[in-house]
Amino acid sequence: MNKKLLVGVGTAALSFAGIWLLKQKLPLAPKVPVTDENTVLLYQYSYSPFCVKVARIMDYKGIPYKQIEILPFLHKNFIKNLSGQGLVPVIQHQGKTLYDSTFIAKYLEEFCPEPSIFIQENHQLNQEILMIEDWADESFEPPFGTLAMIYAFAHPEIITESDDYKTGVAVFDNNKDKIAPFIIGKKLKEYGIDATQKDLLKKRARENLGILSAKLEKGEFLVGNRLTLADIAVASHLTAAEKVPYIYEDDQYSHIFEWQKNIFKATKRRFASSLT
Repeated sequence: MNKKLLVGVGTAALSFAGIWLLKQKLPLAPKVPVTDENTVLLYQYSYSPFCVKVARIMDYKGIPYKQIEILPFLHKNFIKNLSGQGLVPVIQHQGKTLYDSTFIAKYLEEFCPEPSIFIQENHQLNQEILMIEDWADESFEPPFGTLAMIYAFAHPEIITESDDYKTGVAVFDNNKDKIAPFIIGKKLKEYGIDATQKDLLKKRARENLGILSAKLEKGEFLVGNRLTLADIAVASHLTAAEKVPYIYEDDQYSHIFEWQKNIFKATKRRFASSLT
């Protein structure tokens, strides 16, 4: 399963939207702030769990960073030219351009070792951390992300009425009711997904929550006795589950989302102790 998030438009809609956007004379590149060499530039979709993961790691480590919002299809070529591929998150730091949230996490750990998101003194636990992060990326998140798209396609008002999906570009934000259905519909078509698959996806999502619940019975953290990349990854991917009301509002999972809140509290912004 790839890591694209809620982007794209239908074939017919793409032509229409592309012409419409060009008429608006919108910039095809985002505004990039000038920063010092220690500040990371994070190119993101704010609603991407993979971008949330990277931001939470930097918050936890106290690494200074600036977020640059990438708009679907409008900035697609910009990201490709920047990183050689079309997905976010992408970071720029000290002359380097990096993509893939797992690779970025390892880079940030090397750049700022403390507080660590690994358990460096225990190779076996480190392997478990990486296995859980990979599970979170490749198995845990996809059914939630897809269910969120199916739900949003049926209920576009959750996008048009939510501040969480503001882009900062007025022509987008003022026309979300027209643009959002095109974007979501294309993504579902690209994955070959329709509403008939919802029950299977719900089953997989609930199975994943069952696996997570069983892990949490063993302790506050998923690996060892302190916060690691495994916790940050799973908590970040739960932001996709939050967008599926019939899961997020199900009382049997309330303890999981309470755990997520605690992990996010633990990753709140702090000053870094060992910037190099």
